[in-house]
Amino acid sequence: MIHDLTIGHLDPAALRERKAIAVKPLDPAAVARVLVGFPGLKIEEQDGYFVAPWHGREDGERGEAFAARLQAETGCLVVDRRNGRIVELGRAAGRAAG
Repeated sequence: MIHDLTIGHLDPAALRERKAIAVKPLDPAAVARVLVGFPGLKIEEQDGYFVAPWHGREDGERGEAFAARLQAETGCLVVDRRNGRIVELGRAAGRAAG
């Protein structure tokens, strides 16, 4: 199975329906600052949130580490929309980026 991580200040109620609705956009400067540590990582910018690779994708571990670091810096949510759930990534924030 292929899963992506959706990262942002998202409406938790919308997640139950597997929808991503940003209640506040992520700070672009914070995203850029964190992304510098993950050269070549392909993330998608959506309407106020980002999507990063995860399970079943090339670069999934780096996508998870990117999401964890961005969450640590901004307090945003990291979610698995496919399963309509918030993902806890505390340990991934310390992983090596490269």
